[in-house]
Amino acid sequence: MVKKQTLKKAIDFWIKAAQDNFQTATAMLKTGHYCFAMFMCQQSLEALLKAIVIMRSKERPPYLHQLGALLKATGLKVPCKILEVLIEADQHYIKTRYKEDRFNSMIYNKNTASLLIKKTEEAMKWFIKKVKLGL
Repeated sequence: MVKKQTLKKAIDFWIKAAQDNFQTATAMLKTGHYCFAMFMCQQSLEALLKAIVIMRSKERPPYLHQLGALLKATGLKVPCKILEVLIEADQHYIKTRYKEDRFNSMIYNKNTASLLIKKTEEAMKWFIKKVKLGL
C-alpha cells in the first residue's frame, strides 16, 4: 500500500492531467486538429480512470493505456452508454498517431471530434459523480 500523502498527490496529478487533457482536446477542435482532439479525449478518460484506480485500490495504476482494462481495475460497473464512449475513445489512441487513418477526413472531422468531446465530457461527469471526486 502506498502512503496516504503520496496517494493524494498521485490522485491530484491524474485529475489535473484529465482536466488538462480535456482542455487540450477542446483547443485542438478549435484549431482544426481533429485527430488530436479525439486522441486527447482518450487521454482525458485514461487519466481520470487512473485517478479512480488509485482512489479505490490505494495502489498505483497499472502501466497501460487501454480504457477497458483500466475500467476493470477500478471495479466500477458502468452503464452501456459510458462503456460505449470508452470503446469509441480507445480507438483513437493508436490510430491518431501511427495509422494512415490519421489523415482520413471521413473519420477525423469537426463533427466527429465535436461529438466525441461531448461524449467524453458526459462520461467524465458520470465518473466524477459516481466516485465523488468533487471537482
